[in-house]
Amino acid sequence: MARLAGNKPVSFFRLFWRMGGWAVLIPLALLLVLTAVSVVSLSTAERFEREGRQTTATVADKYFRENRDSDGDRTVAYFLVLDYTTNAGQTMNVHQSVGSALYNSASPGSTIPVWYLESAPSKIETSQGEHLTAARITQMIGLIFGAGFLGALWYFGRRAVAAVRARRFGIEETAEVLGIERTNTRVNNRYLYRLTWREGSGRTGKSLVYPREQLDHIKPGSNITIYQGLKRAWWAGDVGRRQP
Repeated sequence: MARLAGNKPVSFFRLFWRMGGWAVLIPLALLLVLTAVSVVSLSTAERFEREGRQTTATVADKYFRENRDSDGDRTVAYFLVLDYTTNAGQTMNVHQSVGSALYNSASPGSTIPVWYLESAPSKIETSQGEHLTAARITQMIGLIFGAGFLGALWYFGRRAVAAVRARRFGIEETAEVLGIERTNTRVNNRYLYRLTWREGSGRTGKSLVYPREQLDHIKPGSNITIYQGLKRAWWAGDVGRRQP
């Protein structure tokens, strides 16, 4: 839970986290997952290039599985049961997940081309190069999340740097407290609040968010210490006190 700064300066990393920097973990986590998926898909694609063998499979059956999540959204997974024989004479029966287009076009008794791995004949592609295509698509999506990660890092990092710079080099002033303002942000079903103030120039400012009880002791009309930054002022209760 957020607490007011004491007499010591607040570290850059704590300010970064308080200002929403934790949000960078979301695109970062997705980027890492997508990178791992892409690496696996590329590895499988390389195996198909080295040892992929084409044959004809007979559709023995087909089925689908339907699921609904807690919101009632429906997802459907489609499967074909395929029989084929490898070049080594091994008979295979594989339940293969496929797209809806192939599922709808295939019927029991029909045949489709498949590509299998010689060292793992149960591993197949129903479209040549599909693992390579999947890897490329995953890489493109990963680039988007990578850009999102860098953008979030820049946005929240810039705010934290501005706050630290104001505390270290900005003009120290006093401001008059106007009151406590409720935000739309809630944690554990409790609203968070901001302290508001008016500077000597007439400009108003707002603090970072806190639980109400952290701010209740600061009364309207009282004075607080602020540090002037390039674009706004920062409250000492957010960034900590400047050290001599």
